[in-house]
Amino acid sequence: MKKNMVYFVLYMVILVELLIVITERDELEAKEHEIRDKMISTLAKSYRQPVILSVPQRESEFTIGSKEPHKVVMTPAGLVSEEEKDHLNYFIDIDPKSKKKPSGWPDGGINLHNMTERYKIIKNNGNAIFVSNLPAVGQYTFQVYCELERQLPSYLTEELLDQLREEVGEHQLVASEKVGFQINVKRKGGVRTMEAEISF
Repeated sequence: MKKNMVYFVLYMVILVELLIVITERDELEAKEHEIRDKMISTLAKSYRQPVILSVPQRESEFTIGSKEPHKVVMTPAGLVSEEEKDHLNYFIDIDPKSKKKPSGWPDGGINLHNMTERYKIIKNNGNAIFVSNLPAVGQYTFQVYCELERQLPSYLTEELLDQLREEVGEHQLVASEKVGFQINVKRKGGVRTMEAEISF
């Protein structure tokens, strides 16, 4: 009888320990799911944010005959994955309000797939540089924006990718707002001309 009682107590102890292990495992799994869901939710919010393009130097000068072409830096914010840097495209055109149009400027402007020898966009790690060699004196105003098809990160498992696709969708095309910048072109030794309006 005593022997049976000892076995019963041992059985109960093992059973209780097993229940504790199962409960702890379930709690860990629940915590893991909660962390995973929060991570996917945070990622989805990032994908829903707009892409913002900035041009740090909104007004610059270029001297005709310079050894180096003129360069304007453009920086995007709001990219979520490394893959998006490769899928980013830039579009630059003359601002409709610009007083002059540069010689040789293509109709419809330029982008990474349509450039000329004189007007180019060089992309580096998502950022871009507008490289130009403006041939005539004047004030030229441009507009630039960037566009990309959202790319989901490749490091996620297929299950997590499916969950993320449900929240943000796939192949979502986003574009930044247009940003204006001006280049003032002068001759060597020349003085930049300013227009004045006189009213009585």
